Amino acid sequence: MFIWVNDLDTALEWYQAIGFEPGPLYGTWQVMTVDGETKFALHQGIRETGPSTAVISFRVDDLESAIARLGDDGIEPIDQITDTGTTRFTTFVDPDGNEIQLLER
Repeated sequence: MFIWVNDLDTALEWYQAIGFEPGPLYGTWQVMTVDGETKFALHQGIRETGPSTAVISFRVDDLESAIARLGDDGIEPIDQITDTGTTRFTTFVDPDGNEIQLLER
């Protein structure tokens, strides 16, 4: 999975704040890992976009702790926590406008 970004350095800093670690860099795309496993790649480039219906979700063990830790880095959710009874989640927006959800089961 690739996440298109305008500035790789800015996106890399933002995703590291969430807890991802950079893996190998291949030209205009940066592999991102958690616990040494590839999860996705950031791809620097400009593309024509419209309203997106895709939201990328990443599982966390403790949603409140993740929200507090990100808040300390100035990253705030754009909505309140939603509780479906089986999953709790909230949404953030990365520097390029991509919606990223953190969810707890």
